[in-house]
Amino acid sequence: MNFKVIRCVTALGLILAGVTAGLSQTASSRTRYLATTANTSSTGDTVRFEVLRWSTDMERDQLFAALEGTGDMALQGLLQKAPTIGYIWTTESAGYPLRYAYRVSMADGVERIILAIDRPLGSFEPQRWKLSGTETRTDYPFTVLELRVGKTGLGEGKSSLNSKVIVDKAVKSIALDNYAATPVLFQGVKK
Repeated sequence: MNFKVIRCVTALGLILAGVTAGLSQTASSRTRYLATTANTSSTGDTVRFEVLRWSTDMERDQLFAALEGTGDMALQGLLQKAPTIGYIWTTESAGYPLRYAYRVSMADGVERIILAIDRPLGSFEPQRWKLSGTETRTDYPFTVLELRVGKTGLGEGKSSLNSKVIVDKAVKSIALDNYAATPVLFQGVKK
């Protein structure tokens, strides 16, 4: 076999490997999660999270670098420019376009789903997303949500409405700070 052909085939293989790695989260079909709201003025309302495609590793890396480097405003700018890859449907008058959807399988079998929209939940009807109790609402121009679904198919969800957004270096993604201590805003999450 000719060395030029071998080099071309090798180069093509490396290019395909790179493209495949960048698309590792883009598994084809829709994924839907249902939940009911908790600890808000709209407690008991149904929320549907519809992921049309998962964010690529490259998209994840861009958001991670933006938040780690220059902070909230850079993250907001990237979210506004990102394509719509799904929707969050609430009982408000319109749905929220998903700009980021990333999933991580944890060692205990829990599926961790990290979502982001380019505006705060409650943009359409702020009174529906008032936090109950003494929780202090954050003032982000976007919303990051984190759902955790166990092996049984049930889980919970939390949001940046009452939690700081951080970079999670372990999974190289944006995430919620101190997930365990943050009050649940979405209960009965199921796939």
